[in-house]
Amino acid sequence: MTKPREKNREELQAEIEDGKKKIRQLENREKVLRQKLSQEERRTRSHRLIVRGAVFESIVPEAKTMTDEEAAAFLRLALTSEEARAYLKKRTKGGKSE
Repeated sequence: MTKPREKNREELQAEIEDGKKKIRQLENREKVLRQKLSQEERRTRSHRLIVRGAVFESIVPEAKTMTDEEAAAFLRLALTSEEARAYLKKRTKGGKSE
């Protein structure tokens, strides 16, 4: 059996630089993917907020003329009812009711 040739100093340095270059490329790829994930999460959240706002306005047509503060106060009042609390409590225990 023959011994594999040992790499000289220049070849080792070139291999190290190549490894560093690949690391930078992978780090940049990770950064791009994280940005895409963040954009997708923002898009999903925006969609959810729009849909829920539309549902709120369809159930409470007067909400269209309410200020943000009035709408928040109305929701606080509505969600402190015993029925709302029971629904939320039941839902958090895993029993998603309609």
